[in-house]
Amino acid sequence: MNRIHAGHHRCSRFLACLLVGVLTAAPLASAHAGSHDDVDYYDSSQDDVDDYDGGRDDTGTTREPGGNGGSDWTVPAIVAGAAATALVVRWLRNRQQASRQQATASEDDMLARLGRQGPEFAPAYNTSAFAAVGMVRGGWPFVMDFAHERPVTVTLRLSARGLPEVYTLRIPFGAGETGRHRLQFALPPEFGDSERPAAIAVTATEPGGERPEPSFRMIALGCGPRALGSVAIEEVSFLPRLIRAQAREHASYRFFSHSDFPGAVAEFMRVEAAEDGERHFFVNEAPIAGGVTAGRSIDPRQWDGRDSGQRLSTGTHRLKIRAWAPTEGWVTAWSDSRVDVTP
Repeated sequence: MNRIHAGHHRCSRFLACLLVGVLTAAPLASAHAGSHDDVDYYDSSQDDVDDYDGGRDDTGTTREPGGNGGSDWTVPAIVAGAAATALVVRWLRNRQQASRQQATASEDDMLARLGRQGPEFAPAYNTSAFAAVGMVRGGWPFVMDFAHERPVTVTLRLSARGLPEVYTLRIPFGAGETGRHRLQFALPPEFGDSERPAAIAVTATEPGGERPEPSFRMIALGCGPRALGSVAIEEVSFLPRLIRAQAREHASYRFFSHSDFPGAVAEFMRVEAAEDGERHFFVNEAPIAGGVTAGRSIDPRQWDGRDSGQRLSTGTHRLKIRAWAPTEGWVTAWSDSRVDVTP
């Protein structure tokens, strides 16, 4: 395990459809959703927790039991992120209750969809507590690139059907460790010798774990051989800082890829500041025909500041790039730069 420090929306078919489809044969457990003041947090001290020892250092990798009647976890269900978080919690609570035949069919459908459309994110999420679904495999590298301005505990959880436990990685960062970090590690062999879908949840809390840390921002997240190369998608540019619709100004974007990805899409997310973490809302997307080629930047492209319904999307926006190969992994990268759209 290495700890490294470095200075689609598809309208109605999204994360909800993916996870709800898995659970059609199982009773849905309730997930607590509300403000961070009344959210329950997982307490690992109540469980039998075994450490996964794979060259482990102080990053706090653990396995959390989550089967029938056993313990499970509740991540902060914070407003915009509540729906996605609740769905992942439901999957974790019920993943062993559906029949094997139905589970296999659902997983095959999900895997095919991920191969065609890439990793799935909710159309609205909170950057300090968000969920996704992506392909994983035992031995595949997993990479996270993120930054924060204050001390934080970052927790990554992955759950795949057939695994009896939730794979959990907790990393505390103290007052002298603020800034940008890149974490890279190999998934354990329990994730299997072929691709499978997994629920992925990332939370960032203050060191005590009682409140989300609003300064946390994700820069890149990926899994698989093509996700690497520093991080496979980087140098994500989104400029200028301000465009005016009346002047018919456009934002320009580009990025560099270290890997070949047959599928890629640019997504424009409206950003709202909040005390418990920045919120992102899907606005529009622009598929990148033919995908991207290793060792090249895409030619600069433009966005007119409008949403998928051709309405002007006023406010601050951030660019998100999703890129994937059907059997070689995926990566999602966010721009550091933001574009304000005004009338």
